[in-house]
Amino acid sequence: MRTPRLATAYRRLLTTSDAPQYAAEVNEHYSPATLARLLSQGDVELRRAAAMALGLLGNTRSIEALGKSLCDADRGVRLVADDSFRGLLLRDASPTHHQQLLKVMHLTDGGEYAAALAPAMILAGQAPMYAEAHFQLACCWQGLDDHTKAAQAYTACLWRCRYHYGAWQALARCQMVAGNYHQAVRSLERCLDILPDHESARVQLRSLRRHMRRSDV
Repeated sequence: MRTPRLATAYRRLLTTSDAPQYAAEVNEHYSPATLARLLSQGDVELRRAAAMALGLLGNTRSIEALGKSLCDADRGVRLVADDSFRGLLLRDASPTHHQQLLKVMHLTDGGEYAAALAPAMILAGQAPMYAEAHFQLACCWQGLDDHTKAAQAYTACLWRCRYHYGAWQALARCQMVAGNYHQAVRSLERCLDILPDHESARVQLRSLRRHMRRSDV
């Protein structure tokens, strides 16, 4: 049987680690829609190759396909899909808004939530469909201990990207603070449905269930 061009390019990538060359080769013969189809229907090698290619060449619509593959039967596909998924989430906006997001992330990563809040609010207003902008806004509110507004912002993020497993896990924390333990369980279960390899969410869910059994919530 003839080896598909995508598989040939992917094998070359594994040897050379030349991602720009891989992107150029794939872009010449495959559209993002075709790559998304191969990601769901191809064999293991093609699914891995498609997941990698979508991270380099994908668009907004590719996020959904990658999100579905976060629970692929093959761990290699899951790992590549996760990397591509997170990369596309960050880039799913204009270059200007992407740069604004990176500045907000720099502040939140450093625990400077008060300083990050205003630019995060501005970004979410300027790019209302940018899921990651709402996620970072939620991180600001959570860092400032306003869990109600944080939950609202995480929900806004999930409305724009239902596969954002980080938002599901963080939303569960807000729900636990509010005493909504059953909702928190459902959020963590949804997180793990999306990304079965998310061990911190699994540990969090086990701990929450033990707490609920002890207190009969």
